[in-house]
Amino acid sequence: MIPKEKVICAIANYGYDWVKKPKKGTLPPEIHDSTVSVQDAWLAARDSDEDVNFDDDAMNPHFSYLDERNLRHDIWFVDAVTALNQMRAAQSMGIRTFALWRLGSEDRSLWRVWDMPGDTGAPDKLRDVPPGAEVDMEGQGEILRIEDKPAHGTRDISVDANSKMIDDEVFQTLPEPYRVARYGYSPNKVVITFDDGPDPEWTPKILDVLKAKHATATFFLIGIQADKFSGLAKRIRDEGSTIGNHTFTHPDVTNMSTPLIKAELNLTERLFASVLGVRTTLMRPPYAIDEEPDTADQVRPLEIPQEMGYITVGNRIDPNDWSGNPRHTAEQITDYVLSHLPPCQVENLRCGNIVLLHDGGGDRSETVRALPMIIDGVRARGYEIAPVYELLNMQKAAVMAPLPRGERWAARLDRLGFWLFDFGVVSITWIFLVGDLLMTGRLIFIGAAAVYDRVHEKIFGKPAQVASYKPKVAVLIPAYNEEKVIERTVRAALNSNYPNLRVIVIDDGSKDRTLEVARNAFKEEAASGKVLILGKRNSGKAEALNYGIEHIGDAELFVGIDADTIIAPDAISRLVPHFINPKVGAIAGNAKVGNRVNVWTRWQALEYITSQNFERRALDVLGAVSVVPGAIGAWRVSAVREAGGYHIDTVAEDADLTMALLRRGYRVEYEDMALAYTEAPTNANGLMRQRFRWSFGILQAVYKHRGVFARKGALGWVALPNIVIFQILLPLVSPLIDIMFAVGTIWYFIQKHFHPDSTDPASFHKLVLFFFAFLVIDFFASAIAFALERRRPDDKEDPWLLSQVWLQRFAYRQLFSIVLFKTLKRALEGRKFAWDKLERTAAVKYVPAETHDSVNVR
Repeated sequence: MIPKEKVICAIANYGYDWVKKPKKGTLPPEIHDSTVSVQDAWLAARDSDEDVNFDDDAMNPHFSYLDERNLRHDIWFVDAVTALNQMRAAQSMGIRTFALWRLGSEDRSLWRVWDMPGDTGAPDKLRDVPPGAEVDMEGQGEILRIEDKPAHGTRDISVDANSKMIDDEVFQTLPEPYRVARYGYSPNKVVITFDDGPDPEWTPKILDVLKAKHATATFFLIGIQADKFSGLAKRIRDEGSTIGNHTFTHPDVTNMSTPLIKAELNLTERLFASVLGVRTTLMRPPYAIDEEPDTADQVRPLEIPQEMGYITVGNRIDPNDWSGNPRHTAEQITDYVLSHLPPCQVENLRCGNIVLLHDGGGDRSETVRALPMIIDGVRARGYEIAPVYELLNMQKAAVMAPLPRGERWAARLDRLGFWLFDFGVVSITWIFLVGDLLMTGRLIFIGAAAVYDRVHEKIFGKPAQVASYKPKVAVLIPAYNEEKVIERTVRAALNSNYPNLRVIVIDDGSKDRTLEVARNAFKEEAASGKVLILGKRNSGKAEALNYGIEHIGDAELFVGIDADTIIAPDAISRLVPHFINPKVGAIAGNAKVGNRVNVWTRWQALEYITSQNFERRALDVLGAVSVVPGAIGAWRVSAVREAGGYHIDTVAEDADLTMALLRRGYRVEYEDMALAYTEAPTNANGLMRQRFRWSFGILQAVYKHRGVFARKGALGWVALPNIVIFQILLPLVSPLIDIMFAVGTIWYFIQKHFHPDSTDPASFHKLVLFFFAFLVIDFFASAIAFALERRRPDDKEDPWLLSQVWLQRFAYRQLFSIVLFKTLKRALEGRKFAWDKLERTAAVKYVPAETHDSVNVR
């Protein structure tokens, strides 16, 4: 015995159509008894105008009707009413588990009572009857039109008070599914259609065949392809073929929202109007309609276009010429088409008048080869190659209407919009390619030059000359509100091993205790003449430095140091020998980030090594270093005075003065062993504020010296072009490189998802190759930059910084682009720049190896 709790009761929900044999003769071979879904039964009752009766004894609905051959059909079926009765009867016997037989053919109101058939209100839930998921297809042909939309039916129900069973149901209205009319069938006409074009390789060959065979076809064009190859679209029109709408980007419209579907169709329609001067009413949705819709969700691609005034053209003869696996030969394609020509039986979904071929989306060589064989074969069998509008009994002007005169200006504006879109896409593509090539080429050049600079032995003079060259040097330290850091900066300068040295501190009207701290800390040094502490009214860093130059006496050289910077003891000794060459006007030292306390400062440390210092190494080969940093730089006093000192008309006084020296023919070099540790901004906001000042000042300096651009010396031919191209123009558009890669990648995978057999990966592979080639070269260049940094006990770089180089580069591209846009905006507005000083944290960590106890860095 099987326990009741293990019994599963299968509930049927479908029916049978019994055909009564005639008194004389037999049934035709195509007529036989068959199973029907509940929806089929309702449709048969509707079409035959018969009422559905509820049998008192069997308690099943049924009806009978005579078909067009006068054969009697008896249809008995079980619906939600019978199912509810069956489940209640089973429950009365202790059965609690039910299964549906068959899913998809049921009365869909059954689901309202399925979980709780014993509920007293269950019968009332069956009064409203939703339609089934099937589609009522009427007529014959491949041109489809929705005649009716789904509608719920209603039925009256009576329940026996004693048994609680439903003892009668009477339909007031039967539920109606989608009703789709098929029309356009012809016994002697064949229409050839092409999807997914135009394609620059295959469409012209197909048009050549059609022209040679004096035939026309209907081309369902993808908007974005027609925009790209508008000349081919015009040729299709001019040679007499018909054009239809195949959406703008060829998406699967069954999974799209209504606004997006409308946008796809409207964009393509506007393109055709602007390029071809016509409005087409023919439409074929991608993927959704190849034979006919079977379920309600497959009808949706018909509904929205129909509401927009389109005629949906389906197809039944699909030889799968698009398939790449397996690849069909021209002979197979031809045989398939010719074997599925009319006359067609209604139920034969492979026989029809409309042939589907493809002129785009992949290799169509076999389609091109098959086309003349198809045309000849169709005509040999007595069929006419006809345009699709003849199946509609319409004229060509009705499906491809010329644009009315009043709409032509709007079409011209649309054309301008499409041109701007194309121009934008092409521009971004070229920016990506050119930017990638320029930056890659620059990295290779800088890498090679930097390596040469590192391994090439620098000879400043004879050993005796170098040993005896000890000119007087002044160290200028301009300070504004630097009370936290001024003492250690001055102390580090005094700890220099260069013998002939004097430190000059210029307090530029600080509002804190900077001047007081400096005077109290260095009373003895000031008394001995080693330190000079000056105070003045606030007027900016440039004037503070000029004020210091006025007090350097007979010093031949001076070294500029920012007040937040600690220099190495041998830094000045490394800088001075360069000036043995009288052509040298200034030397840039090696500035490093000394407060590596978080990701932003570590990224700046990475930038200083792999970008700024790496570039200075390369420019050092040409003597064309374009910026001597304020953190550490040495200057020839006579050259600076010749240039007029520091100018106050830019906020990047160091860059301005450097360019002024280059303009006068002086060499500006780089000394990588002259180390200085500076305090970097500790957050994104501080970094942006600092770089805004830098970029604005650089822009001012470039504009000021624009007269020698590409004309004269190292400044005109090297320094300025390098700044304009790689520090201004490319950073402005560099986010487009990331956008291009991201959009290109997303677009490829969208296409690959929707077009797995026809998407060509070649363009995507090129995109990835270019992008990752740049990333790899950038990484290797960064690794080289790290390797070129000299090893010292007090200067050991962290190689793990390299692991963050790609993330740092991506973040910096976006951040610096914002900074540059702000810079250009400020420059165009003509507003002055207000100096924006960052708050000091005194977090620089550096203790010289040879003087551990001499500098307190905390």
